[in-house]
Amino acid sequence: MKFKIILIVATCLFNYTIFADNNLTAPTSYTPKQTESQVLNQYLGLPGTAPKHDTVSAAGAAFENTPSGTNVYGFYTQTLSNDIYYEVRLYGRENYATTNPNIPGVTVGDIAPSNGYGVTGMLGYAFHTSPTFDITPYVRVNLQQNMTVSFVDKEGDQTNSQTYAVLLGSKFAFKATPTFSPYINLYAGYQNNTLSGTYPSSNITSPTDGTLIQWVTNYEIGLGTKVSEYVTLIPYWIYTTTFNYPNSQASTSLTSGGNGQSSLTGTSQSYGLKLSLAW
Repeated sequence: MKFKIILIVATCLFNYTIFADNNLTAPTSYTPKQTESQVLNQYLGLPGTAPKHDTVSAAGAAFENTPSGTNVYGFYTQTLSNDIYYEVRLYGRENYATTNPNIPGVTVGDIAPSNGYGVTGMLGYAFHTSPTFDITPYVRVNLQQNMTVSFVDKEGDQTNSQTYAVLLGSKFAFKATPTFSPYINLYAGYQNNTLSGTYPSSNITSPTDGTLIQWVTNYEIGLGTKVSEYVTLIPYWIYTTTFNYPNSQASTSLTSGGNGQSSLTGTSQSYGLKLSLAW
């Protein structure tokens, strides 16, 4: 009996020794968290990108020159550690005293049309196909006033627009060097414009509002240029094609109480410069 008790105690001590030894010598499996500097050194500098499993936030502003107006916007964006990307932009626009390039056939006026403003939201997901190449598909929603259609003809007829758009896009970003990251951004979709305004040349005392449906494609090419660990300058160029489908009221001439919109396809080019501060 005493022998059995001694054998059991010895077995317990032996098992405990092995357990303790294994726990003391087992290597740790966790990965130390990277510092902000380490993360930003791997960051492409472009909104919608971030190193895998890390979060990068950025804010900044951009300036865009278009044939019919100047856009400025501020933005805030994050690419989260789970690779979800979102961005919010607030726009302002100065419209020029000229025809809208997306709506050809309207006589140019010499009176500046109403300025515009709007908000844009984007939501997407970043795929890290390699350490130097990211693909970020996303959905983009625009809510705008006088950002798409805003003009005055030489008779003083003024057209304004309220616009909402749903666009699908994808950004392809390549880290060529630690400083330069070229990208291609393709986005296209549906755009609805509710038109209104004042028409002194109309024979109708109370013209009704028309609707202009547009299908829009945008091809954007840019170059992210990191000037410091935190700051990136991004020059870019956008080529836009707009397919126009005015309803009967929108396509009716101004003198007959319509909005005088054309169904011809329009094209335009824009140039911009974005400043982004990341952390």
